Amino acid sequence: MTQLLQWLYPVFTGIIDGALAMLFHELGHIVMALMLGVRVKHVGLRWKGLYTVREAGPPGKNIVISLAGPAVNFILCFLLPYSFNFALANFCIGLGNLIPIRGSDGYRALYTTRYMAEDKAAKAAQ
Repeated sequence: MTQLLQWLYPVFTGIIDGALAMLFHELGHIVMALMLGVRVKHVGLRWKGLYTVREAGPPGKNIVISLAGPAVNFILCFLLPYSFNFALANFCIGLGNLIPIRGSDGYRALYTTRYMAEDKAAKAAQ
C-alpha cells in the first residue's frame, strides 16, 4: 500500500500543478481583456482544459490578450516557482499555447498579425 501511495503522490501533485497553471493562464487572458475593455462572454471546461470566450476586439488588443495567458505562465515559471513541477507545468502550458496550431494563442496572435500586415499593405496600395 505504501508503494502505491508513493507512486500516486507525484501523479496527483502533477495534476494539481497543471490545473493551477491552466487556471492562471486563463486568468491572464481574462484580466488583460478586462483591462483593455474587451468583453469576456464566458469561461468553460473542455477535454483540453479551461477556455475563455470573449469578443475579438480590435486586432492590436486581440494580440495582447492572446499572448497574456502564455506570458503569465512564463512569469510564474521564472519568477515565482514554488516547486520544480509547478514551474515545469507553467513552462509547458505557456510554450504549448504559443505553437501556431488552430485554436492556440500562438495561432491567434500570428493570424491577427498577418491580418494587420495585409490590411496595412492594402491601405498603402490605395
